[in-house]
Amino acid sequence: MRRRPTKEQFQQQLEQMVQTIRDDIIKGVYPAGDYLPSEKTLVSQFGMSNNSIRIGLEQLVEEGWIEKVARLGNRVAPGRPPVKLKLLCNEMPLRNLKLRQLLDGFHKKYPWITVETTVTAGLLGFGNKEEPIPGDVVLLTSYQFQQAAEEGKTVWLEETAENPAIYPQVNALYRHKDVMYMQPLIFSPIMLCYNKSHFRESGLLEPDGSWRWDDLIRHAELLSDGKSRYGFCFHIPDGNRWPVFLLQSMERFEWDENGKLKDIRGSKLMESIQICKRIILNAKAFPRYLSESNDDIDRMFMEGKVSMTLTSYMALNGLIDSGLEYDVSPMPFIREMRTLGIALGAGVLRQSGRKEEAALLVDYLTSVEGQTFIRTNTMSVPSVGNLPSPPETGGMYRPSRAMMYREILSSLRTHGELNVSLQTLYGIGNLLKGYWADLIDEEELCSRLSDQLSKPQTIREAAPAGDWG
Repeated sequence: MRRRPTKEQFQQQLEQMVQTIRDDIIKGVYPAGDYLPSEKTLVSQFGMSNNSIRIGLEQLVEEGWIEKVARLGNRVAPGRPPVKLKLLCNEMPLRNLKLRQLLDGFHKKYPWITVETTVTAGLLGFGNKEEPIPGDVVLLTSYQFQQAAEEGKTVWLEETAENPAIYPQVNALYRHKDVMYMQPLIFSPIMLCYNKSHFRESGLLEPDGSWRWDDLIRHAELLSDGKSRYGFCFHIPDGNRWPVFLLQSMERFEWDENGKLKDIRGSKLMESIQICKRIILNAKAFPRYLSESNDDIDRMFMEGKVSMTLTSYMALNGLIDSGLEYDVSPMPFIREMRTLGIALGAGVLRQSGRKEEAALLVDYLTSVEGQTFIRTNTMSVPSVGNLPSPPETGGMYRPSRAMMYREILSSLRTHGELNVSLQTLYGIGNLLKGYWADLIDEEELCSRLSDQLSKPQTIREAAPAGDWG
């Protein structure tokens, strides 16, 4: 008795059938105006049921490749006029998605659509709500999306449906007031990355999910040689790094009925701030290094000058050609495992005059084909959770615990859980830098936080989350 294919196997068969017919139309095997073979012939050719063949043909109708003619069959549609889409993004997707090669796959599937990538900075044109955005599709990090939502700029994005194949914790990063605006493409927890050879040479056990910050510091001191190698370092000012400590406090900023910030003296929030200070001022473990970005820290890590750092799966793309033997582990914790979740998503701009084609691009980026390309050719984690397994290596070094993210999805948190806007968080970070540098003491920190957060916040652009990754 023939076994029914699994859902994943059926999806693969369906995509293969649809892609084969698309390719044959492109190559001229089925010229415009000609009819496709009968459904009975297609059933025999692809070894699929009548119902499955009809599902595939319906998809080709929706994509505009063929048109159904009553009582005659499926006719190849006339050639389409060329369409050009404008995709807005910053520089990071070029590396973290292998974007140009990924778009090559889209163009093969939809040869009449050309995608022009415009690399820009900041909020990618979200500056003035009075003016339309010159583009069709935009890629935003979850940090940028939160910033746009806080500034009322989600009006520039088309609403979209939630994709059930995407991890729900990741979908939530692009939901605002119960409305989905973007489709997540990749995501990552902020995690610990470490040099395996350093641990092996020192005879130390490698990090695991049970580590607290005291465990990290103890090992970091043992890994340091006091001269050219330190056990631990991260880019302190980065908005995707230091807030993790506050999130691990399991508390948030609160105000009384008069709008005054509740005192954080003696709170778990203050304790988490103190723990971060103890780490970065520990000269036996943490270097006195004025990093300008995460790239500076990554460079030190690749050169073997740092044994452990905080990173993301996206940032691991910068290590692909390093030849370094490294691995990853969950973030050390204070009371329970908590870390920051970050993502990159794609959305259709409301002012686009090519919304149908723009939606095709977003759909492709989250399709099995697009997501499998990302998984095979980068270190980034696809947002779709039901890709066929096992993953291909793509010829790259992959850490033995590369799939660790699956085990810690419940630990993902967002900046918003601290109960302050990104603008306010930026101001908090500036005060904390003074405290961590011993320029102000705890009493002054708490007083200035109370004063600053009890007043209406000045509207300004939130600080970027480093180079995102």
